[in-house]
Amino acid sequence: MTGTVKAAAFWAAVAIPATYPVLLYMGLEGTTGLLFVGLLFANAIALAIGHDHKR
Repeated sequence: MTGTVKAAAFWAAVAIPATYPVLLYMGLEGTTGLLFVGLLFANAIALAIGHDHKR
């Protein structure tokens, strides 16, 4: 993959967890729960893609 994609994935993996406390505070019923699970999945993918950024 290109360096730009790896860099974007790395920084997405850093930034996505900042949303977790807000979603947990709102509660995990309905749409918020699905969004939380989607963000967990997106974070896992971003970690896999961007794990070797700047090595």
